[in-house]
Amino acid sequence: MTDTTTTKDVANDIAETSGTLAEKASATYASAKESVSDAAAKSRDAVSSAAKSTAETVKAHPGATAAIVAGAAAAIAGAAFGASKLIEKKREADALPKVPPSAT
Repeated sequence: MTDTTTTKDVANDIAETSGTLAEKASATYASAKESVSDAAAKSRDAVSSAAKSTAETVKAHPGATAAIVAGAAAAIAGAAFGASKLIEKKREADALPKVPPSAT
């Protein structure tokens, strides 16, 4: 066997392996694409269903919905007020001059 024959054999093996890898990669890509498309469709259907269900519930119980929205708004407002007070106290504490203990 000559070096030329061996080199050609190796080149052919590499080409064959490359082709096989390309086919496998293409099949994997197609499978992944299909899986993502299926997941997206299922997610879209689930969100659509949830939105329809929520809309129907709101229409069926407008008073309860208003009470829930008002409660959530009050909770958010309370949290924002509390956070603003904490920030205000932090700013006041940072604004006070720092006096070393030996200076008093």
